[in-house]
Amino acid sequence: MDSAYDLVCVGSGIGGCVAAAAAADTGARALVVERADVVGGVTAVSGGQVWAPGNRWARALGLADSAADGAGYISAVAGGHNDPHRTSAVLGAAGEALGFLAGHGLALRVIRGLPDYFYPEAAHSTAEGRYLEPVPLPVDALGAWGGRLRRTSVWRMGAGLGADPAPPADDAPATLTSGQALAAYVLRAALGSGAEVVTGTAVTGLLTEGGAVRGVVLATGAYDRNPELVHRFEGVLDDHGTGAPEGVEGDHFGLAAPLGASIWSLPAARNTVQVSFPTGEVEDSGGPRYRTHWVMYPHEIIVNAAGERFADESFYPAINAALQRLDGSSQRLVNWPAWLVFDDDLARRGVVQVDPERVVSAPSLPELARLAGIDPAGLAATVARYNAACERGRDEDFGRGERPWSVAMAGMLTGDTDGNPMLGPIARPPFHAARLARVLAGLGSAGLDVDASARVRTWAGDPITGLYAVGNAAARNDMGFSAQSGTSNLRGLVQGYLAGRDAARG
Repeated sequence: MDSAYDLVCVGSGIGGCVAAAAAADTGARALVVERADVVGGVTAVSGGQVWAPGNRWARALGLADSAADGAGYISAVAGGHNDPHRTSAVLGAAGEALGFLAGHGLALRVIRGLPDYFYPEAAHSTAEGRYLEPVPLPVDALGAWGGRLRRTSVWRMGAGLGADPAPPADDAPATLTSGQALAAYVLRAALGSGAEVVTGTAVTGLLTEGGAVRGVVLATGAYDRNPELVHRFEGVLDDHGTGAPEGVEGDHFGLAAPLGASIWSLPAARNTVQVSFPTGEVEDSGGPRYRTHWVMYPHEIIVNAAGERFADESFYPAINAALQRLDGSSQRLVNWPAWLVFDDDLARRGVVQVDPERVVSAPSLPELARLAGIDPAGLAATVARYNAACERGRDEDFGRGERPWSVAMAGMLTGDTDGNPMLGPIARPPFHAARLARVLAGLGSAGLDVDASARVRTWAGDPITGLYAVGNAAARNDMGFSAQSGTSNLRGLVQGYLAGRDAARG
């Protein structure tokens, strides 16, 4: 391996690979350094969606949209935590970045019929066209690198099939879909552009001269695997885990700190995926394996310790928001802990993949409540009210089954689109309750503050020469809260492209 490079990208997810490809394409010598023995990072275990307003694939289908409308939508749903200028900068450059990658073999397609999360109530939301997914790719297209791509065990969303349980991580697929396909495409773009990739190598420090570095892109992901940083930036999370792979430990903070890098943080713990469970299986790293469960089937609800429902279970942003609700008199979380309660109709379908030791079962709801630690009277009343709603075909409390995004996703997931397929009574014993876990998804509340070219900034707001941060290593002040799936992959892609091009210019 040559020791002299114009750009070193730390991390082999979408941000690092795109940065390397963008720089190498101009003739710069670029290197991707990955601390794990496999490549793909968080991108490979993601759903693989790219949310891109006004993209070329939507235009080809005659779907009118623009980056400006997309920026307006993000500002409408970001909870006041995005910088509109940063939002516009990322979305405005998306077309150029996607065009570059399309020229290097990236094949995406519109997920037809899938609207924005907050369509139609949010300004500038659209019914379809912004969601892109990678076209499935044969693993052989990566050559020798095909066997070194990170495998997923958290979820799979892609190939037009929606969300569905991923195969075991030790089953190597012949065809790559979802996040694995996206990671494969950008890795292939980097290699094809002339960048080099090395694995099993940790970066422990940066060489500096006069407060600057030569050219380094921090694409390390967030900090899910670092308990101290999780506590610092997300608060005290009891019974929590992560779907992010090993090695996502916040290395970017330590590498950038000696240069005076600034950190920008959103309010804590809003980026967690709550409807997840440990499966009882063990990851290669030795930690528990988690699986996301999409609450879009009949015969299931989520309740708090009082036995009460508190959100539209099919829409996880609503669950996340409700789980942050405090009782002002006690300063306790009203809706945590929480349980998925379901009957044997759903259990027999085998879609709730959870560690059996985390599930309690009973022939009656009162007994189930006592075993789980839920108020029996509250649970009985809630189930009776929910079952009555199922008979009417409408959830008047939370509107479950009425949000267009949830309806589209449920159709992809279950194949059932008649009536309201998300509603079904909890009636067939035995009954079951599984306590939810707080599972981080690689989207930290905090990140390095960057400018429109992805250059890391100091506390004074000045760019640090030669140092960039992209994707989940960069602060989410461009998109705010995780208010729209596909934005993390998009921002990693765009920031990587901008960083690579800027670094190549010197």
